[in-house]
Amino acid sequence: MMVALLGATTLVLVAVAPWVLSAAAGGKNLKSPQKVEVDIIDDNFILRWNRSDESVGNVTFSFDYQKPGMDNWIKLSGCQNITSTKCNFSSLKLNVYEEIKLRIRAEKENTSSWYEVDSFTPFRKAQIGPPEVHLEAEDKAIVIHISPPGTKDSVMWALDGLSFTYSLVIWKNSSGVEERIENIYSRHKIYKLSPETTYCLKVKAALLTSWKIGVYSPVHCIKTTGRWIT
Repeated sequence: MMVALLGATTLVLVAVAPWVLSAAAGGKNLKSPQKVEVDIIDDNFILRWNRSDESVGNVTFSFDYQKPGMDNWIKLSGCQNITSTKCNFSSLKLNVYEEIKLRIRAEKENTSSWYEVDSFTPFRKAQIGPPEVHLEAEDKAIVIHISPPGTKDSVMWALDGLSFTYSLVIWKNSSGVEERIENIYSRHKIYKLSPETTYCLKVKAALLTSWKIGVYSPVHCIKTTGRWIT
């Protein structure tokens, strides 16, 4: 009877020992990442998050996503086994008017519990990026050509490309005194400028129907032509 009991005890110890060693190798349980931020500018989708424990090395992070009506989660392409705290999932083909849900976990020898991100609608969350601007100098005038934010094949603004309005700030490079011009369209001409003078300007786009106002483009400068007639 004693031999049988000892044998049973030995078997239990052998079964438990690998679990103990694994826990020791992995250290304390991994904590879930926190403070996940979703930044969307035009068609660029960026995720950022905070690590919960900086002292644990060699940790990676992975995201899943879920669409409306889905019961299962799908691995988020571009955001698997990430070693940093940032990833880009712009390649994912989404209906930007439907809600999407995300979750993230930390991974090492073991994994943390999932941290779920509040569901969001990409279009509502998206910010308008800077438009492209091209300038032409004329006789005491500047012609401004503006291309809508996003790419030519933009998904985010596919239904709004013709609805953008623009505003600009212009100033003489020598003075810095600014003038604002609101609600212009994709081609605009500014008259009655000083001849042979360098002007600088920046432009931003807006979708007034959606209450969205974008960020300014980089500053562009150009020198007018012509002379005053006396």
